[in-house]
Amino acid sequence: MGKLVELIALVKEIPEEYLDETLVKVKEIKEKADSEKEPGEADCPRCNSGQVVRNGRKSGKQAFLCRSCNKSFVQTSKSAIENSHSSATVWKQVISDTVNGVPIDKTADNLGLHHETVFNMRHKILYCVEQSLIENPIEMTGVCEADETYVLESVKGKKIPEGYHRQPRRHGAVAAKRGISNEYICVCASVTGNGDNVAIAANRATPSSQEILGVYGERVSEGTVVLCDGNSSYNILEDKCTVATTKRINKVNGFHSFIKERLDAMRGVATVYLNRYNALFSMVYAADESVVDEIFDWMTTQKGLSSTIAITQSVNLLNV
Repeated sequence: MGKLVELIALVKEIPEEYLDETLVKVKEIKEKADSEKEPGEADCPRCNSGQVVRNGRKSGKQAFLCRSCNKSFVQTSKSAIENSHSSATVWKQVISDTVNGVPIDKTADNLGLHHETVFNMRHKILYCVEQSLIENPIEMTGVCEADETYVLESVKGKKIPEGYHRQPRRHGAVAAKRGISNEYICVCASVTGNGDNVAIAANRATPSSQEILGVYGERVSEGTVVLCDGNSSYNILEDKCTVATTKRINKVNGFHSFIKERLDAMRGVATVYLNRYNALFSMVYAADESVVDEIFDWMTTQKGLSSTIAITQSVNLLNV
């Protein structure tokens, strides 16, 4: 349990006659914390000038004035949490819950937020993680294990349109067709030689050589050794790296199990968002607690990761 969640739970247990006293104490602590804050690094998001000075507060956040372009801004301007009404503490808790697979409803209940608010916050987090990995793709170095795992296609949250290729199914149901069919989305996964992980969905059913090339082609180099279970589609990588067959790909199978466990706990995710979750899984599998601060730093920097609800619900959606 995060400190914020623990604090909220304790406040809920305070007797009513002590609430006024508690509120006064909390306000005093908040005012003290605000007065001790340092401005930190805050280059102007419009002209990138470092000639900035403090300029009061805006919506509870420290504001700055740029001496070069004479524009005012806050530290979260042009970032993923621009215009957010939630504090950094709340955002870090939502990031922590996202990393640890806590259900959205539980996060909303713990923090006293609406389900839709947490849903939108979570998808901003996922979008930011995905964009960061798109801009800085993981390189497969050393000896890497690669294999595929399959998850049922899902239109969770939407009504299946008329004429769709399959009938609606309940949670926990199985595919109507036997074997690997177009009801399954293939997730190509790899555990790399330097401890990084790759998980990308690019197709339905069994991947073709060109789809394997699309996932791994720009990630491998001459010194990379890709270990696979004998799928001939991986042979297309032989012009770029070494491909070898083995029956022992336990590391990538462990990564597969992690992905399946997370998806099962969420009762599946809509296929259009699957690669966002794959990006998260790639980052947090076997990661330490510092990953929460790393994601928060990405979301609060002014490096083009700005996002709105409209963007998270329309950009880079998986279409297979």
